[in-house]
Amino acid sequence: SYQRFPRIKICEVKPNFMKFELRDTDSCIANALRRLMIAEVPTIAIDLIEIEGNSSVLNDEFISHRLGLLPLTSERAMSMRFSRDCDACDGDGQCEYCSVELN
Repeated sequence: SYQRFPRIKICEVKPNFMKFELRDTDSCIANALRRLMIAEVPTIAIDLIEIEGNSSVLNDEFISHRLGLLPLTSERAMSMRFSRDCDACDGDGQCEYCSVELN
């Protein structure tokens, strides 16, 4: 049973990368740190999919669900608004401030 006073040794730091060692703690502290780092990465997700043609053995709903699970990184993610909070399009998610269209 470790005390909850972890020691962190920073080994390498780059603009988008950091390597460190975490010692003298238990797994719940390491997991909390991991979850915090994941939560702070700005991402966007696929919400609406229109499939025009599908010749695969997978049905459209399965493909749509799997695509929705992919986190997409973007330079604009931090400046985007949630569609529910967007006043430019009244929350319908169809403007340049709260949505991105991929073809």
